[in-house]
Amino acid sequence: MSQPYKTHVRSAAALLLALCAATAQAVPQKIEQFEADSWQRFQSALPRPAAIVFASTDCTHCPAAIAAVAEQLKHRKPQIPLVVVVMDGEQHEDLLRGPHYRQASRLFVFRGQSAALQYTVNPKWRGITPYVALLPKSGPATLITGRPSEQEFGLWLAGAAKP
Repeated sequence: MSQPYKTHVRSAAALLLALCAATAQAVPQKIEQFEADSWQRFQSALPRPAAIVFASTDCTHCPAAIAAVAEQLKHRKPQIPLVVVVMDGEQHEDLLRGPHYRQASRLFVFRGQSAALQYTVNPKWRGITPYVALLPKSGPATLITGRPSEQEFGLWLAGAAKP
């Protein structure tokens, strides 16, 4: 093998390892617990800006919404965390195997009555998932039922980018 070829192969291998490491860091390593009274503490403890998707295992639109939010966030510097809270995941130990959940930085399973969580997050929320909370650097969350539009993302990210 020629020297330039070896250098090219080493560079490609290093790039592949870096990409794998970056991907591995983004994948949740464990399922964390989330309770209705955790919402206020959770908002203040998360690095901001952050995106939170409330999902359920039987929601047909949730995987696409999670993927859309992940796509919007993946090239942001500094990296913006994507958190997924599965509302009915207590009986599903295999959630980490779900490809759409693996796009999250952190994965939570809600413990308790979903109506209590819905009321705590937003008293007007009727439990439809996906439900997305976009937390800006400061201030209240933007709450969206369904997949956020490009315009909603743009407004939020413009606000998230401000110092």
